[in-house]
Amino acid sequence: MEEIIVRFGLLAVYLGASIEGDVILILSGVVAHLGFMNLPTVVGIGAGGCFTGDLIWYSLGRFRSDAIRNSKTYRLVGPTVERIARRIGPWQIATSRLLYGTRMATMLYWGVQRLSFLRFSLIDLLSCVVWASLLGTLGYAASRGAMTLIGEVKQIELWLLGAVAFSIIVFLAIRIVLARTRITTGGKQ
Repeated sequence: MEEIIVRFGLLAVYLGASIEGDVILILSGVVAHLGFMNLPTVVGIGAGGCFTGDLIWYSLGRFRSDAIRNSKTYRLVGPTVERIARRIGPWQIATSRLLYGTRMATMLYWGVQRLSFLRFSLIDLLSCVVWASLLGTLGYAASRGAMTLIGEVKQIELWLLGAVAFSIIVFLAIRIVLARTRITTGGKQ
């Protein structure tokens, strides 16, 4: 992924942050530390990408709120989510970044709830700037360790790929042996 950031630069940071903000922001900080980009620019573009992605989900929730509220899924989980959201309030927008996998659903939810655009934007933009600053700086500061970690992850991925390939070969070999055994025994067990 770091090659994509180096090759496509700030466009990759922006688009990556709009889709998945965590890893791309850390890797962008690493790339900035390596001298390919400027850290403040990476943070600004990353925050803008995060905000754009969040705005898309918020808008989808806002403009499709009736359909979403009438969906089977919303009727099942909606009351629980609404009860939790009442306790935290719109600041849940900022905290959603801390719980991986909840950011998009949170933005969609606040759109469905028709939180004012201005209030959503202020809270979310602040959240995006803080998050991009933290993760970009983390990547910048820990770039040597991050590059080592990325190398180790790639090595582990190769070992896992080998293990999966080996498992498939063993599975197919067992199937072939069992099929031949059934043929020679006439299917009797």
